[in-house]
Amino acid sequence: MTLGEPTAELPLHAGRRGLLYGNSLMLVFDGDRLREVRCWLVPRFTGDLYLGWLQEVRARAGLEGFVLDDRLRLGMPREEAESALAGLEGSADQHSAVAIKRGQPIWLGFGSADSHGQAEGGEPQVLVSLTVHFDAQ
Repeated sequence: MTLGEPTAELPLHAGRRGLLYGNSLMLVFDGDRLREVRCWLVPRFTGDLYLGWLQEVRARAGLEGFVLDDRLRLGMPREEAESALAGLEGSADQHSAVAIKRGQPIWLGFGSADSHGQAEGGEPQVLVSLTVHFDAQ
């Protein structure tokens, strides 16, 4: 309710629905229960990538600064994001990291330059997408 009316409602897999707010935040519901929060640093995605279509959606003021646990924020360097996950069970690869916090997965996507997943030329990666899952209980 605090966010107001969504920009769009998107049908998702297994009967879930996503409420998109602007172009950088989506709340995923299963029935009336919140299951995921997904957010993106939209300028880091190009039109030829999966989330490039979000660049065509009008941004919504105040939603770009999503922060998790007062520590994880979009745009932060990968090293800082991974240090915020220190001590948690999980794994990482070249483009992402997954950690389990309070029994629930947190997924982080990293990118550099103006696109997701490119780590060429030694450019430092930053956090470009973040998904927080909530259990089905």
